[in-house]
Amino acid sequence: MMAQMANDDAMSVTPKYLIGRVTKLTGLSIDVVRVWERRYGAVRPVRSGGGTRLYSDADIHRLKRLKKAVACGHSISQASRLTEPELDELIAGAAPALEASDPYKAVRERFIEAVMNMDLVNADHELARAASLFSVGALVKKVISPSFDEIRTRRMRNELGVAHEKFALGLANRLLGTLFRIYAPSVNSKTILVATPAGERDELGILLAALLAAAQGWHVVYLGADLPGDEIVLATRLTKARVLLLNITTDLPGIADELALLSRLAPVATRIWITGAGVEHYKGVITRANWVLMRDLEELDECLVKQSEV
Repeated sequence: MMAQMANDDAMSVTPKYLIGRVTKLTGLSIDVVRVWERRYGAVRPVRSGGGTRLYSDADIHRLKRLKKAVACGHSISQASRLTEPELDELIAGAAPALEASDPYKAVRERFIEAVMNMDLVNADHELARAASLFSVGALVKKVISPSFDEIRTRRMRNELGVAHEKFALGLANRLLGTLFRIYAPSVNSKTILVATPAGERDELGILLAALLAAAQGWHVVYLGADLPGDEIVLATRLTKARVLLLNITTDLPGIADELALLSRLAPVATRIWITGAGVEHYKGVITRANWVLMRDLEELDECLVKQSEV
């Protein structure tokens, strides 16, 4: 009997599952498993002779417990440090905090409420927990982007001030920067250069776009906001970027001139994609230059997937 138990224990830690199988067994996305593994050391898979990560039954069991703990409102940074008995105790003493009907809406509402009160701890906690539970695509498209749409709408109605938006942006930028560093491009990754032209200072849109691209396996060169057209062209040539992605949210004077400059000087081999809430103001320039107009993050994500496979 003791020999059988020892054999079962040995089998439980035998590395055998690829990450695709792990996602099916745990209900966690590949993005979340990577974050939990690399940033928090939640599990430590063994690499095969070819360098592929392999996960054991014990890893699967632990990931399922961690998922329950996070769903109950605990942070992954806290839960990942606990032993299996401690995790069981933590889960048993808490009720699920994410509503099954629409977990994204629930997170958005709690985040916005925390922003309204400038509650740093709870606002940061909601974003971090969302990053732990949802894939990068869901986090960007269903949590962060719509949250800021709502915050800006409330600001226009004078329900929130500029300080509230800046408060939320600081938290989001910190989270996105952390997640961005997790995705290392492969040797054969295609390069995408991400920026906004001179006069366009909204950086959230390109951060979201850059994270989507990194999660899809692109080699992202992130230049940031408010960059002169000639500098963008220089960077495009030096990096030999397959795609130049520009985000525009305003119709400020001078942006049209910057876009015209890019249309004249950008390398012919580089595809130019334009996204953002302000693109409708520049449809003439975009059409004449034969650039690709991305109407929302969903469309951008689809193009990133298609082009990464070409």
